[in-house]
This record gives sequence, structure tokens and C-alpha cells, in this order.
Amino acid sequence: MSGIAGCLGLAEGTRPDADWTVRAARRIAHRGPDDHGVFSDDSIALAARRLAVMDPSAGGHQPMRSADGRFWMVYNGEIYNQTELAQRLRARGVRLRGASDSEVLLETYAAEGKDALRRLRGMYAFAIWDSKNGELFCARDPFGVKPLYYTLAEGGRQLRFASERKALAGPGEVSVIDPDALRRYLSFQYVPAPGTMTPPVRSLPPGHFLTARPGGPVDVFRYWRPVLRPARSPSPDTPERILTALRDSVAAHLRSDVPVGAFLSGGVDSATICALAAQTRPGMLTFTAGFARSGYSEIDEAQETAAALGLKSVPYLITAPEFAARLPQIIWHLDDPMADAAAIPLWFVAREARRHVKVVLSGEGADELFGGYGVYYQPGVVRAAPRLPGWGRSSAAAVAARMAPGQRGRGLLNRIATPLRERYIGNASIFATEDVDLLTRYGGGTVYDVTGPLFDQAAEAGLDDVATMQLVDINTWLPGDILVKADRATMAHGLELRTPFLDREVMAAASRLARAEKTAAGTTKFALREAIGGLLPQVAVERRKLGFPVPIGHWFHGELSGYPEQVIREARTEEWLDKRAVLDVLRRFRADDPDVSWRHLWALVVFSLWHQIYVERVFDPVALGWQS
Repeated sequence: MSGIAGCLGLAEGTRPDADWTVRAARRIAHRGPDDHGVFSDDSIALAARRLAVMDPSAGGHQPMRSADGRFWMVYNGEIYNQTELAQRLRARGVRLRGASDSEVLLETYAAEGKDALRRLRGMYAFAIWDSKNGELFCARDPFGVKPLYYTLAEGGRQLRFASERKALAGPGEVSVIDPDALRRYLSFQYVPAPGTMTPPVRSLPPGHFLTARPGGPVDVFRYWRPVLRPARSPSPDTPERILTALRDSVAAHLRSDVPVGAFLSGGVDSATICALAAQTRPGMLTFTAGFARSGYSEIDEAQETAAALGLKSVPYLITAPEFAARLPQIIWHLDDPMADAAAIPLWFVAREARRHVKVVLSGEGADELFGGYGVYYQPGVVRAAPRLPGWGRSSAAAVAARMAPGQRGRGLLNRIATPLRERYIGNASIFATEDVDLLTRYGGGTVYDVTGPLFDQAAEAGLDDVATMQLVDINTWLPGDILVKADRATMAHGLELRTPFLDREVMAAASRLARAEKTAAGTTKFALREAIGGLLPQVAVERRKLGFPVPIGHWFHGELSGYPEQVIREARTEEWLDKRAVLDVLRRFRADDPDVSWRHLWALVVFSLWHQIYVERVFDPVALGWQS
């Protein structure tokens, strides 16, 4: 695990900027506090900050050179099948010098080129320089657990890349914002890949690789895509197939040369991972964060589950003053603005965990793969809506329009009246298009530019509505929100997070689930709950999802009531946002307008703070100790 950076001279005769590469790696030193290294030649400069997990000795030092001297690599991630791949290499006569997964990855690529991607089981973002052919090869794992950003610099004469966007455009270096990215942020609550808020920086999408060479183009190719093939009806073998895949994945994710713990909430996802881990790691530490307000803490439930599994629980309670004090730092770590409030407790629980362990397991991905979100449950009348005549849907829309905001049944009628592809952009959405138009200074594309191709893919595959929504979330919400906050919140503290649900074999088992194996019997993740029912206390199996609830709405009405207005008024965002419209959202929130929730206000507060950090440079990361 590490933070990586690099610079390739693209134009003939252009040397890489080695000094920039060193500075870029220093900006993300929090990702790798154990070691650092640099390599450069006439074409390429590579730098790495290492978090030593597998083979903590000097044998895992990066940048790493292949045994034949041809390839140089910087790499961020873990290869969980390194033992099997190492055996394969030795059988081919390759002599491995150490015991790190970095070397196994590099030598596998040296032997098989880009076909090595088919053999990797893990999370990764890496760059390999072929000194013989003068080609750079960068790749990102299938689900997008590990990040990689790139940009063309110096008038297109250089290709620069790094693990975090701040290494490419830090505080005070952002002068241009992509209007479409801002509009999408206000709708999605994050900026969907491959875009970023700061052009021309791009995110390499999950399951893609990039190639570049001096004097040639920069090309991006897709090597893997998630595919769902739901069965027509449930199978009695499903629970056993799920349990077998999960047990194998957790065992692989537990491989480590340093202590491993786990995040544990009150829900079934993290409890499943902990239950399987406990079978071979009894007494493992688990970590939970919560707030001192009823309904906003899962600490009691997590401790109850931990005790039942024979695990130790380490809780952390977050206060409102601590939240406000640390918020700018958390937003700095996130790179682009993200209005998912769950990033806040995740950052705090990661900080606490790093005091005890270097690696944690977590439950990200379970909801997307196994059908865990409440929005996936579509009442029969909604599922039947596409078969209604046009006048039927129009009537539903007309009735909904006459109902008062927040009136029961209004949302159901709107769902009946609106086709799925015109109302579903992901598990979480904030501002509707017409509200975005009022808030922003620039027009532009719509959110359906992002999700439209995925609905086309779903239609071509004949997917039902639940599988269609899963496909949208696996491709957008999961890599754009869930995994971004998981990576940044943990790596902010030099903590490695592993996600056993996001494994190809687990995905293969989940992709075949029939609709009734996802949402059935009044619950979600039905098949997963059946599969792990014998491992957990019944109350943990049946507990509904809370998802790191944060009492922001209460704070903004109470002890932090002046905070939103202060941030919004002080931020110089007039070029991008209509301040009158923004302040009207604040006014309506304070007046308890049922059409304005704390999430609407929170999205605007987060963008305003982000603007102060990255555009205005109100906060100095070095002076504040955020950055070394």
C-alpha cells in the first residue's frame, strides 16, 4: 500500500519533471509513512510513499525494478493471491528476491504484459515503465478501490499522475472549475468519474488501463466491466455459494504481515466480515464511531455483536465541536467536494483504528452487490407503471403536483409517473435538475449523460428494475462515493482498508441472484442474510441498515446553527453559484420547508468549504499540519 506519483515526458525531447514528482509524492505522504523512494531517467520520473504491510522489509521498497532490469514500477494496493502467483512464477523459473506482493505483481507483468490483469485478485493502482519499449502502463482495479488521477501538463508536453488529485492540483493551484462537474456534484453529491471538479485532471475509471509513450498518444482502454445475470428464480444452493465465496475472500483479505482489525457497525455487512474473520482471528480488534445523540450511534449494537463473536470493540464518540474543528481537514483529504456525511465518522474511526492496527477489513460493496438499499424495493404498482397507458402516468403526475410537499403518497405517485431512467441516478441524489439550474451560474449537461449509457446496457441485457439500479450504483455510486471516502478517510491516517465483498468471486455469486433473493420478505439482502444466518446473532442478521448516521440536521438547527451561514457568506463562490439562491436554501431549511432537507444545505456548505480550501487557499495544509 502506498501513494504514488509520476511524470512522463510526452513531447520529443521533453524531460520529466523529477522535482515536481518528489513534491507530488510529499503531498500524499500520509498514504505511506514508512518509506519513500524516487527513480528517474530521460523519459520518466516515479515516486512512491510506502505503507509497509506485506513484507515490511526493504525488499518491498519502491520504485521497484524487475529482475531483468527492464521494468520499473510504483504501486498502491494489495494482491491477495500473491502466494498463488508467486508459485506460478517460480514454476516458470523466475527467482523472487523477497516476499512482497509488489514484486509478484511486477514480475507477473514482466512475464505476461497487460494479460497479467486477468490474474490479479486484489485492489490496485499501479504504473509500470518499460525502459526497452519506452512505454508507460497504468492500471486500476476492477471495482475502483484504489484511485489514480492523471493530467496533461506543460501544454501537453508532460503526462502527470498520482494517487490523489491534490498531488496534481493542490490548494491555491485551482483556478478553473468544470461547470458540468459542479452541476453533477449538486445532483449526485459527488463528481462522477472520469471527471473531476478541477480540469484537466481526470480520474482513471475502474477496470481501465492507460498507455502512453514519448511522442505518442495517451490512450485509455477498458479491460473489465461488471455484468449482472440474474436468475429467473431462487436456487436452494444460493446461500452456500455466497458463504463459500465470502469465506474464501475474507481468508485472502486477512493475509498480512502486520496486525489486522475491522470496522464494525450495527449492520449485517461489517458483522458478516467480522464473523468470518473471527473464525481464524479470535480476539481481533473492531472499531466503531458514533455520536452522543439518540439514533445516531451504533456503538451499543456493534459492541453487542463483537461480544457475541468473541471480538474486542474499540468505540469512539464524536462531538459537535470536534466535527466542526476537523471538517476543513476532512474535506481537504477528500480531494473533490463530497456531500456524503458518512465520510465524517469514517475519518474519525480510521484515526482511532490506526492507533492500534495498520490494516482494517470493512463491508463496502455488500449493498450494491446483494441488493441492500431500501430504494431497490419497488412496490408492485411502481413496477407495473411502464405498462400503464400514457394518460395513467400523466394522471399520477397531476395528482402528485396538487399534493402538499411531504404529504404521504406524493413520492409514490411521482415514481409511478416517471420512468426509472428519468428518476434514478443512484442510491443517493440531492438537487433536481431544475434546482441545479437555479443554483448555478452556468448551464450544461444533465445527470442522464452519466447514467444513460448504463440504462442502455441494462436494457440490452434485459435486466429487471432492481438489477438495473444495482448496475447504475456499481458503476457510479460505488467508485465515485463509497470507495472514495473509504480510501481517503483511511489513508489520511496511513491505514489500509480492505473490502472482502469487492472480490470477483463474490461478485460472480452475487451477479446470479434472482430478484426475490435480494428484496423479499420485507427486507433487503435476503440471500446474504440467509447465507450468514448461522454465524451471527439473529438480531444482527435482521437489523436494518443505518449507514453511519450523522446528526448534521440537528446541529445546524441547534449548537452549530450559525455555521452554515458563516461558511456560505465567507466563501467567494459567486462566479459559480447564485448566492441569493444558496441563501434561500438556508432560509427554507431554517423554516423547516419539507422540500429542503439538511442534505441540500450540507452539499452547499461542503462546496463552499472546498472552494475556500482549494481555490481561495484560506487554509494552509502545511501550516496546519495536514500535509508534511
